[in-house]
Amino acid sequence: MEKRVTDYLEYSPILLGVQYQDKKEIFDAVHQLVLEKNWVTEDFADKILEREETFPTGIEQGAFGVAIPHTDPEWVKEEFIALIIPDHSVLFQRMDDAKQDVQADFIFILGLNQSHEQLAMLQNLMQLIQNTELLQNLYKQTNPNELLSLLKQYNF
Repeated sequence: MEKRVTDYLEYSPILLGVQYQDKKEIFDAVHQLVLEKNWVTEDFADKILEREETFPTGIEQGAFGVAIPHTDPEWVKEEFIALIIPDHSVLFQRMDDAKQDVQADFIFILGLNQSHEQLAMLQNLMQLIQNTELLQNLYKQTNPNELLSLLKQYNF
């Protein structure tokens, strides 16, 4: 059975309302958390930044900006999805035009080690972020457990 976003978020980092200067700082923070659990290799943060520079993942979605950074499966030992909703948006480049900026309010870092799962999860996340009402409700959350419950209500 295909995994849902909440299947990963049950045990993955959910960082709400933290201040970050840039995407590198976010990648480093998540890397530190998942490296301590031995879920990724030492190179994970560098590899995710490299991939983001080459293939940006920023998406303009109505009132919100979203980024879905990920890297090649070889840098991931245990699968996870980290969700970051920073206290203020962080600059990413658009997926469809790297010369354009996106101020990301939601960052979903995919740590998946099966290529076919990456595609399925990206499709799942695209459905999620197209739900404007859900994004508005998620953005207000300050408690990871309540955020998770909300996502489950919407069957993600």
